[in-house]
Amino acid sequence: MTSLLLTDRILLTLCFMLLLVIASLIPGYNGPGDFAFTWLFTKTPKLLQKLLHFCLYGVLALLLFWTFDGTQSRASRLLVSYLIAVAFGAVMEWCQTRVSGRFGTMQDVAINAAGAALGLLLAAYLL
Repeated sequence: MTSLLLTDRILLTLCFMLLLVIASLIPGYNGPGDFAFTWLFTKTPKLLQKLLHFCLYGVLALLLFWTFDGTQSRASRLLVSYLIAVAFGAVMEWCQTRVSGRFGTMQDVAINAAGAALGLLLAAYLL
């Protein structure tokens, strides 16, 4: 039963990461025939986008910490979860530099890292 739970955790975390990939690679402009989600993204205020960065990477870090539950050292879980979340955020920002109408910024990498740190503080307290 434990391996099933671990598999479920891994699957949930990977699905969340896929959601972040999809959201990160949406073009930054709305063209004819685009999906409603693209329109919604282009109309989202920048401040709300930054808040979403912060919150979503906090959730990602929390999910990673939860997924690595079997790891003996709590400090290792925290460190590995943080490094994966920050590296993933940095890669997504780099990928955005190749998507028309999108811009990868170091500011967003820092916001992602701050969100991941808060997510791990919550994880350390809750889990």
